Amino acid sequence: MPVSQENFEKTVNKFKEIENTRSQFYALALNLLNQGYENEAYILILATWNFAGFRYILKEFNFKKFKEMMRKINPIFDSLKEENFKDSDFENSFLCKKIKEIYKKLKGLKGVKQTGATKIMHLKNPHLFVMWDTKIRKMYKIWNTEPEDYILFLKKMKDEFKNIVWEGREQTFAKAIDEYNYVKSQQFGLRLKK
Repeated sequence: MPVSQENFEKTVNKFKEIENTRSQFYALALNLLNQGYENEAYILILATWNFAGFRYILKEFNFKKFKEMMRKINPIFDSLKEENFKDSDFENSFLCKKIKEIYKKLKGLKGVKQTGATKIMHLKNPHLFVMWDTKIRKMYKIWNTEPEDYILFLKKMKDEFKNIVWEGREQTFAKAIDEYNYVKSQQFGLRLKK
């Protein structure tokens, strides 16, 4: 059953209460990106929102290789720059092929993996890509992390939030969905522990 507007807005409003500090790092990363410090923005988001995995490989992280991969996939990102979550058709084979290609390349980078891949993808196009993490995937019963699974996730998000109206807000619709999912996944995790 799709999420109601009231439930969505109420849950999204809880996000800043829960993650006030890290939400500021997200804004800082977007600002860096908009000022041309693209790779620095990605590293900041990985270090603050993907820190569970990123901190363990920091000594071995190959920044040169990371920058080279971003240079290679930027043209693919550019081909999707007009896309947005609300209007995108995730059944479209051209769109899905491009998304899977970006995701696969990023996921393969040491220190990025599946969670970091969606964080970087979202920063590059915050209107199109919805982020995920392990708790969010479990909440939606997505057990694998292959490119097809990310497309499945986007389709589920499209169905789950199809009735939401979200124009003229502080954050993009894709970011608001992430905030909703984050709050709900924290509650979901607590229920599983009981």
